[in-house]
Amino acid sequence: MKQSNDFQSLNEKITMTDKEREKVQEQINLRMNTSPEIRKATTPRKYYVALGAAALIFMLILLPAIFNNFEKPSDSVVVADVIPAERLEEMLIHYDNNEIIHIEEVESGAVVFFTYQNKKEKNIEMVSAMFVKKTKYGWEDPTESGEHAIIDQTDISHEFISPIKEDSPFPLIFGKIISSDIQEVLLKKVETKQEIKTEKVISKNGERYWFTFTDIKPDEMFEIHGLTRDGQVIYSIDTLYGNGGSGGSHELLEANPIAENFGLTAEELEVYELLKTEFDTQHLLALSPISIAKLYVQATLDDERELRYEFYTDRQDMMQIDKEEYLSEMGNTTPEQIRDTFFGIQDGVFHDQGDSGYISYTNLYGQERGFSMVKEEDGSWAVSFMPIQ
Repeated sequence: MKQSNDFQSLNEKITMTDKEREKVQEQINLRMNTSPEIRKATTPRKYYVALGAAALIFMLILLPAIFNNFEKPSDSVVVADVIPAERLEEMLIHYDNNEIIHIEEVESGAVVFFTYQNKKEKNIEMVSAMFVKKTKYGWEDPTESGEHAIIDQTDISHEFISPIKEDSPFPLIFGKIISSDIQEVLLKKVETKQEIKTEKVISKNGERYWFTFTDIKPDEMFEIHGLTRDGQVIYSIDTLYGNGGSGGSHELLEANPIAENFGLTAEELEVYELLKTEFDTQHLLALSPISIAKLYVQATLDDERELRYEFYTDRQDMMQIDKEEYLSEMGNTTPEQIRDTFFGIQDGVFHDQGDSGYISYTNLYGQERGFSMVKEEDGSWAVSFMPIQ
């Protein structure tokens, strides 16, 4: 069979000399003795996606359990019998210049008595008591408390806290002994005549406070008496609390009904009408501080906001609030709130302290209140900004 030209060309190309054959053979032997290269198979992308999803689900399940273990000590953790100082500091961090007066241990925790300064009026002392519950996990944040301001009271202050939870240590009645003549405080139930002794606490700076845990009910009237060293009663007040708001805070019920008799005299009413037309302090020079305070209360009742502002002091060395700011931020006050706060001021007593003074009076609920006033440069009396806390 006749070969094609292509085949003949190929046949000629594979014709090698002996030397060339030896060289080719060496290369073949070299390749045969070398370990073959193993090529790794590429892992499919979907494998990685599935693995990542599984890991994410696992972490979502595991992380809450890890954090819960961090937040909750085990049952074997021993909680200190006394509130640690750093924990107590956390609870009082928002109270300016606080001072711990006393810590009373109770069955389910402790009641902390302390004072602090009012943020708006730095010279006003607030007296407070709060219940701190002890659990196997530590000392909880307070959920029951009560407080009141010391504003020109001259004898005794008082506050009532009733229980809102089953394990509460309340009811509690507490306050400050202000008069140096009062050495002891005694409570007496009006209906049963039962006498209840109180505990006395002295702070680091020598101030005196009192408290008692008692079974007095919110709607039960009781008397508070201030006693001298020999047991003589020099201060008494009838007090009645009623069921009120949340957090153990309660409204006082009327114990001084004559305070309801608030009203302007003919002379005061005439000046009031003049001031509504044009405010001139010359009209106030002939009025007593109590009369001026009554005009302020009447303007509050009538919702005469601009007129009410004019009764405040102009003295630059006293606290000032800009009129526009005052009118824009002034909230709505109900007649009931005004009545509860100011009625009784008409029967009060003014205490002149020179450039300033205050009216002490007993409100509808038997509470002693103080209403601060300032003497102006022209000799008239004006109302102090935020006269009552």
